[in-house]
Amino acid sequence: MQSVTGYTQVTDGQALAELCRHWQQRPFLAFDTEFIRTNTFYPKMALIQVCDGSANFLIDPLSIGQWEEFKALIINPEVTKVFHSCSEDLLVFLSFLGVVPSPVFDTQIASALLNEGFGLSYQNLVRQKTGLELPKGETRSDWLQRPLTPEQLDYAALDVAYLPEIYQLLQALLEKQGKSDWMREEGERLTHGCDAEIKADFSDYYLNFKNAWQLNRVQLAALQKLVIWREEKARKRDRPKSWIIDDQQVFAIARNRPETLQQLSAIAGLSPKFLKHEGEALLQLLQAVAGMPESALPALTRQPLSAGQKKKLKAAQSYIEEKAAVLTMAPELLARKKTLLALLYSCLDAKARLGTIPDSEQITIPEDLQGWRRPVIVADLLAIFAA
Repeated sequence: MQSVTGYTQVTDGQALAELCRHWQQRPFLAFDTEFIRTNTFYPKMALIQVCDGSANFLIDPLSIGQWEEFKALIINPEVTKVFHSCSEDLLVFLSFLGVVPSPVFDTQIASALLNEGFGLSYQNLVRQKTGLELPKGETRSDWLQRPLTPEQLDYAALDVAYLPEIYQLLQALLEKQGKSDWMREEGERLTHGCDAEIKADFSDYYLNFKNAWQLNRVQLAALQKLVIWREEKARKRDRPKSWIIDDQQVFAIARNRPETLQQLSAIAGLSPKFLKHEGEALLQLLQAVAGMPESALPALTRQPLSAGQKKKLKAAQSYIEEKAAVLTMAPELLARKKTLLALLYSCLDAKARLGTIPDSEQITIPEDLQGWRRPVIVADLLAIFAA
């Protein structure tokens, strides 16, 4: 395999627009980004790498102000955007340009579909396909500095140099194994994963707290409102959420529901500055929660699994490992523990509601088990959970 060596730096909006008009005719392009997110909520785009199969281009977002042609390119449905491990890249594009690249092909996911490794790094993928070792030294360097060093530029160019040919190799293998449609669905799933950011709906973010089952419905309402408040505040200030207030403090406030500044100050870790600027707002939020009608309170969250339920979950995990071996793919991509747990809870809910073992039409199937996975594994999983 031969890589595309060298690179062209793009620092002018007109030059970028001309390239984009040329790239619109390509069936696919390889992309990567460099960004910084150490002290902000939103990532700061620092560099965009593109390889069109014949040349590498390093686009400087700090010196370009015209992006319309580029935005049209990255949402062109006729041009596949090839990334490696692209979930963060997609959010960076959304934050920077307000659009999500599509359609996408993620070489990390393709490798998992082909059972060539789950969570494979780009360096390991290149080593696997080419035998070459890529440098890692610039991973954590300052990508917002200008000028970028020759070492940074070389590193950035190599991050996309091998992707076009690797993409074509993986795509051929997917077609051979009849998994091309599966890969297309996975790409769609990645872009749809940005929906929450686009809609700015944070109402279910409180469910990410693992200990939420310990709270009653009023405490859960407080947790929900606090999490929404923090999410909106972090975005408005463009600061990491933990800089506003960390998870432990959010949970403690929701559980204790303080009614005065003195009671609020008893929460460990809250600084006098935070109490001065945000204390009254939080107390008003908690007061509003206390006045909510019972019908508006969130439902209790899931209790930990019983011993028998844990046994069923373990049986489902064993089934996924066996099925993945038959399908020659990574079991983690077929169904993760979190997804299996969601299906198990859905079965338990349906059984409790109906008073009998439900059939598949009476059970809410999690989104992660829809698409190509549903006919492949869902019926067997439901049989395991019904046993």
